Amino acid sequence: MRHMEGTPGPASETTSPETASPAVLSDTMRQALDNFMALYEDADFTVELAYLGVGRLQFLRRRQMLLELRGLYMALWRLALAKSFPQDADLMFDTFLREFAAKNRDRASARVLTRGREYWGMLEPMGDGDFSDVARHLTSFFSRTEMGAKSVNLKLVLHIRKLYKHIFDRLI
Repeated sequence: MRHMEGTPGPASETTSPETASPAVLSDTMRQALDNFMALYEDADFTVELAYLGVGRLQFLRRRQMLLELRGLYMALWRLALAKSFPQDADLMFDTFLREFAAKNRDRASARVLTRGREYWGMLEPMGDGDFSDVARHLTSFFSRTEMGAKSVNLKLVLHIRKLYKHIFDRLI
């Protein structure tokens, strides 16, 4: 059944955060959102790119991995929200995605948002207990010997945990 224009209908599962109506956030929630935006804008993925063996002159690979890492960074923040704001984490994350999309209308930013949602899908079932699936996913972009892949995976797992703790510690 179609609703008449101007009358609110039930929220659909297909409604994206970009089209959802803005919600009112508490001061603490707004502060957490603003803190993350500052962290996100200052994020430097030099260490992660080095672990993955992506050099400065590998422009296409670097661009792809930066999209992946920025999406992961968003998902790690969402994971931290689940611990600090269990009832409001979804609202806060959706608000962030909507605001980010409104400020950054380019194709690369849209891909980062998509990757952020996908990484959240990977992280959600395991929580902050195990980052190995995400590390394996990141290393899957490259061909490596089994021993080299294990070493890179372990370094990435530990580094992702460090990133998560960094975000969590600066949440509010």
